[in-house]
Amino acid sequence: MPQSSTAASNAATPCYTVGELLRGLQATLDAHHSNVRVQGEITSWTRHRSGHCYYTLGDGDAQIDCVMWRHQVRYVFFTPKEGMEVEVKGDASIYERLGKLQLVTRSMKMAGEGALQQAFDKLKQKLTAEGLFADEHKQPLPAMPRVVGVITAGDSAAFQDIVSTLERRFPLVHVQLASVTVQGMDAAREIAGALRMFGARDPEDRPDVLIVGRGGGAQEDLWAFNEEAVARALFACPIPTISAVGHETDVSIADLVADRRAATPTMAAEIAVPDRVAVEQRVVAQARALRTAVQQRLQQARDHVVALTQSRAFARPQQLIDAHRTQVKTLHGRLSRATRHVHAQNAAAVTSLQRQLELLDPERPLRRGFARVEKGEAAIMRADALQPGDRVTLRFADGAVPADVTALEAMDPDAPGTKNA
Repeated sequence: MPQSSTAASNAATPCYTVGELLRGLQATLDAHHSNVRVQGEITSWTRHRSGHCYYTLGDGDAQIDCVMWRHQVRYVFFTPKEGMEVEVKGDASIYERLGKLQLVTRSMKMAGEGALQQAFDKLKQKLTAEGLFADEHKQPLPAMPRVVGVITAGDSAAFQDIVSTLERRFPLVHVQLASVTVQGMDAAREIAGALRMFGARDPEDRPDVLIVGRGGGAQEDLWAFNEEAVARALFACPIPTISAVGHETDVSIADLVADRRAATPTMAAEIAVPDRVAVEQRVVAQARALRTAVQQRLQQARDHVVALTQSRAFARPQQLIDAHRTQVKTLHGRLSRATRHVHAQNAAAVTSLQRQLELLDPERPLRRGFARVEKGEAAIMRADALQPGDRVTLRFADGAVPADVTALEAMDPDAPGTKNA
């Protein structure tokens, strides 16, 4: 191409600065790609401490960086996670500082037909398998609580309904509120945190029962009460809980885990405390029954006293005393005679035993003039136990004499006695 033609072409083509080019691209995006709906899978998710959320959407072929500002985040009713399929609405935009294309999103919801119900059923199946809904884990509610804890939005109509119902039914009860966000991305975290906060208190400082819930709304609005974090916090809570989410037709995961389910917040307050009028009637009936029982017992006591005063013993008490004294003297005489008899028997038995012991005394024959033949330490009872030449001892009553056996003589059966060696 001739140099003059090239110069003419360059003159006809405008030269942009980087900022001008990016602003031009932004204008094109604003004209053709604003308020767009995009479906994809979350491949990364970060929530900055400022509250803004930064994430990436992809579909296998491409991906785009996305941002959601803090004031929009509160309208997301569930907790986004990596791998979740979502549909977002927002504006395609150029981040001029880095020259990057991004999607500034204003709303987000789960993607797919029946996505919410599928997520609900999946979590319900998981928690059922773990036993979080089992009846054996349900705690009984207190019959007459002193303190009722409430976890809900403090400025909501649901909280006012709970307070007014409690005051009407049982004015003595004290209400402790943990005000939380009940919808949006932060709701599940705040509700679970409030449950843990109440449960971590010392037992004497805890409410006697907790009401957890909110008023009615769309399924998306109630979704915080279908989050796993709330379910597990309810299950772990040491305080009996009542779940009151939405209306009677709304059933949440929290309803299934809590110790009791109430169709509405108002009904939860009715379940939590007894009816003052019914309590008063019961107290009056019990007081009447107690008064009747006391009167009957007093009348029985009066009748018994009258019977005693009319008895013969009461009329002539000295005669009764004299009769008992005579009986005591008779028993005392019998006891003395029996004691003397037993003593005499025991003395005779002792004397008999002493005589037997004397007869068995091995020294007694020696005192009568007999001698005992001993060889070493053993007493010799038979002549054939000795041999000529044995050394023996003759034991007498007054001493002992050593002797030697020189011969043995057989005993004459006809002799009157035996011969000693």
